[in-house]
Amino acid sequence: MILTNEFLSRESVKRDISNASETRILNENYAVFSQKESYDLFISHSFFDKKLILTLIDLFNNADYSVYVDWINDKTLDRNNVSPKTAKVIKNRISDCKGLSYIATGNITNSKWCPWELGLADGMLNGRSCILPVMEETVTFKGLEYLGLYPFIEYEKVRNKNIYEFWVIDQGDSSRYVSLRNWLNGATLERH
Repeated sequence: MILTNEFLSRESVKRDISNASETRILNENYAVFSQKESYDLFISHSFFDKKLILTLIDLFNNADYSVYVDWINDKTLDRNNVSPKTAKVIKNRISDCKGLSYIATGNITNSKWCPWELGLADGMLNGRSCILPVMEETVTFKGLEYLGLYPFIEYEKVRNKNIYEFWVIDQGDSSRYVSLRNWLNGATLERH
């Protein structure tokens, strides 16, 4: 399924992602991931989607993926004082990841950084950049047609198991897909 705001809102409630639990999630993730030298995914997103991102972090962690999120893993980066040093840190963090997921929401359309991160990762990570659309009825990506170049992520239950997995799917042919884990490790999209 393509994730929706409605689904993520339900998951947020179910997973108790609130202001009180935010500290717990941030502390758990910061403690775990600050010691890592590499991550599975760099999460490119709008900070205005903070609660949604916290829910996604929890979904990714439960599926056993490590994710890099700038305001969690690099608390010293100052969003109010962006400089070339900021860009260098982000560039280095992208190189520390196996892939990048561009969280496509209505808020990301106003970001100056996210398109740069997506293009940079596409070149640096041998095409391991993908789109994770979070659908709303009113969202359009007019002017962002370049997003059609990238595969997208869906979140589905694994057949005959009670676990969920993220799947990378070809935008032009939905019969071509692979698990996110295999894709991050170099597998290509296969026809099923």
